[in-house]
Amino acid sequence: MKKKENQRIALTKRLLKESLLRLMSEKNIQNIRVSELCTAAEINRSTFYNHYGCPADVLKEIETDVIDDLEEIWESEGSEKNWPMDKRVEALCIYLQEHKGLAKLLLRDSDTNSEFATLLSQASHVRAIYEQIFAYVKNEDSKRLMITFLTNGTYHMIRQWLLEDLPKTPKEMGELVHLLATLGWEGTPNQHSGNS
Repeated sequence: MKKKENQRIALTKRLLKESLLRLMSEKNIQNIRVSELCTAAEINRSTFYNHYGCPADVLKEIETDVIDDLEEIWESEGSEKNWPMDKRVEALCIYLQEHKGLAKLLLRDSDTNSEFATLLSQASHVRAIYEQIFAYVKNEDSKRLMITFLTNGTYHMIRQWLLEDLPKTPKEMGELVHLLATLGWEGTPNQHSGNS
């Protein structure tokens, strides 16, 4: 009986997520009402409220699912902490390309403080990239500024690549982000270890 219950919950959530994404292709999340989402998913409001408080909660779960997928990919592909940055970004871009419709909806917000951008920048493998690149930077303020630069720049590059369907492969995107992130820093850690 418990298994059937779990399957029913999973089905309900899947229907709500799929319906929300369809509605989001037409309008912003702020303009989607619970009743509208329930009608699209063909479920009643009380069932919706058993799992979520508002449509934004459904979106948050979708975003968390994506980050979990990415963490799983990064973990299986590059379980070593020193997996190169370009390969991590390439894996991210492959995932986003394979889920282009979803990715375009999640990345259409240009704000790097959006829920999804924040979740992405705080993923453990993204933090590992920062540790790898800036391990030699001793000054914490410099490190934070550099991370902000890298996070915002990478987010907007990948966003532009997806939204404008630019003709670059995930491998080329990984190499480009790696080049820009390390340009002027690789091979010269001693110059930046003091007050940098």
